[in-house]
Amino acid sequence: MSFELRAFGNGVFRIRACTDGVLSDTLLSRYGLIREPEAMGISDSAVTDGDLRLTADGGALTLSGGRRTLNFTVSLPNGTPNGAQNSRRGYALDLPLEPSERFYGLGDETRDCIQKRGHTADMWIRNVVSYGPIPFLVSSDGWGIFVNTTFRHRFDIGDSDPDRLRVTVSDGPFDIYLFDCGSMKACIAAYTKLTGRPQVLPKFAYGFLYVLNMETDIRSMLWDCRTFRKEGIPCDTVGLEPSWMAQNYDYSTDKKWNPGKFPLPYWKPANVSDSSTFFYPLREMSFRFSLWLCMDYDLLLKEERDAGHRVSLSTDPADFTDAEIIDEHLDDDVWMDRITKHGEDWFEHLQKFVDNGAAAFKLDGSNQVSAHPDRLWAGKYLDAEVHNLYPVLYARQMAEGFEEYTGRRSMIYTAAMYAGTPGYAATWAGDTGGGPKSMTSLLNFSMTGHSNSTCDMMVTSVEGIHCGFLMPWAQYNDWAYWRYPWFLRPSLEEAIRFYSNLRSSLFPTLYAAAYAAWETGLPMARPLSLIYEDTNRYDDAMTLYFLGDSLLVGAFEMRFPLPDGKWIDFWNGSEYEDGGVLDYTPPEGRGGALLVKAGAILGRMDPQPAIMERIPETIYLDWYPREGTCGEFTLCEDDGESLAYRSGTTARTRVTGETKDGVSALKVFPRDPGGVADEFLSKKLTLRIHTPDRLTVSDASARSRLSADYSDGVITVELPFGFGGGSVRAE
Repeated sequence: MSFELRAFGNGVFRIRACTDGVLSDTLLSRYGLIREPEAMGISDSAVTDGDLRLTADGGALTLSGGRRTLNFTVSLPNGTPNGAQNSRRGYALDLPLEPSERFYGLGDETRDCIQKRGHTADMWIRNVVSYGPIPFLVSSDGWGIFVNTTFRHRFDIGDSDPDRLRVTVSDGPFDIYLFDCGSMKACIAAYTKLTGRPQVLPKFAYGFLYVLNMETDIRSMLWDCRTFRKEGIPCDTVGLEPSWMAQNYDYSTDKKWNPGKFPLPYWKPANVSDSSTFFYPLREMSFRFSLWLCMDYDLLLKEERDAGHRVSLSTDPADFTDAEIIDEHLDDDVWMDRITKHGEDWFEHLQKFVDNGAAAFKLDGSNQVSAHPDRLWAGKYLDAEVHNLYPVLYARQMAEGFEEYTGRRSMIYTAAMYAGTPGYAATWAGDTGGGPKSMTSLLNFSMTGHSNSTCDMMVTSVEGIHCGFLMPWAQYNDWAYWRYPWFLRPSLEEAIRFYSNLRSSLFPTLYAAAYAAWETGLPMARPLSLIYEDTNRYDDAMTLYFLGDSLLVGAFEMRFPLPDGKWIDFWNGSEYEDGGVLDYTPPEGRGGALLVKAGAILGRMDPQPAIMERIPETIYLDWYPREGTCGEFTLCEDDGESLAYRSGTTARTRVTGETKDGVSALKVFPRDPGGVADEFLSKKLTLRIHTPDRLTVSDASARSRLSADYSDGVITVELPFGFGGGSVRAE
């Protein structure tokens, strides 16, 4: 057995092994889905990274110098008795576990647990059962492993043997990445840097997306949009299900609008979007729209071409110079796949719908979650190697196709995913509703660094509404039903109105969390086991998480462990502290818990019918000072839909607050415009101090004259953005 060891710095290593002397790449590597940095060291026996040392000896791998020593045993196939061997028949990897060690990650492969010790994971995409297995596992001891394979494999994490981790891969070359970064957060940051950080979606995607009933036509869609506006329910995007197409569930590249439901002027080109079409009033009401898609296209033809390996599509006519009869209809290759158009990339046929105004695409599970046992992808790869990979390629080709065509960020959302998807698409929890199990899938994704995830909102209860609106992005799918807000009982309609307005007002906080996910890999929805790594206290908290830095969301289960410290009820200002178990009763009309960490600073704005309808004039800083606490918030502003944020074009305003010895001091640092045009920037800051005691405010800045107003337990201070660099003291 021979090894190749690579060290990349910051505790990241790659190990490849074979028994025939030939090291091969996986499809994840071949297609550039792993962003491997330049190696600091390469060896067949030992590499170092600071105090960390990785060695290979026979079938043993040892990583030492970290919080604990990792001793892996590698098993590769032995080959035939005459010595001929094949390094593509899978492998096994074993590791003894520490008694107190806990494990997290692996994505949406189960919804029964978050802490994975004692669990066996079958890493194979399946409808409903396993929408998004991610082969990344992280330990409470501060190390992690990413198995670089697309073949079906299993993680047995102390299940068969309580003291051992065993990874078995059905086929393919031995290829893994080890992370010894000292903490789970640092390992997730390193993993997401390697496989792609979650993108910052366009601003409208962090508002509210409503998928309309399948029977929707032009008139009902426009009337529904008008009703959202009339009823004061903020909504940013409406989605159309399969019946938008002339042929229901059209897998081909010949899609057309359903002429019975969505007729377009026959005398206009197919890509028209002017005032003669229904796209115009959608824009007038500040709505985006999303289109449903199904898929069975051979995406690997493009990937092979992009990788520099052109697939031959036809024979050479010169081969037939001696033929008596030249039969031209036999010149081309014959393909059993009747859907794929060779030489035409999948996204090309969708460009005319983007011209119509489509700003988002929903990638349904059909048929990307289904196995294709008799399919030969790109004429060379069996489905055993492609099945897990296919949703990643689908998301990438959609995202890159949209971005290259428009120069704007994509909002692609998919039911299925694998390693690499977060850099291209958001996800929802598939056809599984919006109950507690869907929340567990969200948190399991978070433990791999996937941030832009949600579920189908359950609007038949205020608990489901609470949960759905307080996820990284919010979607309600009406599909075949008639559960529009105005058709529900008044209490549920009012709950949807309240929570949609709340979500709109929280946009600055949500957007800051989306930026943090892109910059650090720390997801928007953060399991308590990730925030408090050194305790197992939260391993059963599967319906409780942080949304961003400071909001604690609880849904469905109202008896939950409260982290140490002080907490303020967002709904009514009640205070809790000292940890323990909280038996919580939501106020009337609220579907669950929403607690604010004492000392927090939240970014708020006035609710808007649509997030991108206008740039808010005022940004509110909601500060919750309490003795002995501190907080920080960075307001991130940009144009909302271009790709410029990836090159640093973002305006930032940093705010810090601290309360000590009875004095609360807030500092607003000067805004760094970051190249963002003034038209995309708010003009005014308003500080709202949430405190149980009446305060007096003194201005410690020589630049500005502050005005203060106190009512309902909140003191309000107007802060022009020119105040940047000054401070406010409340005594």
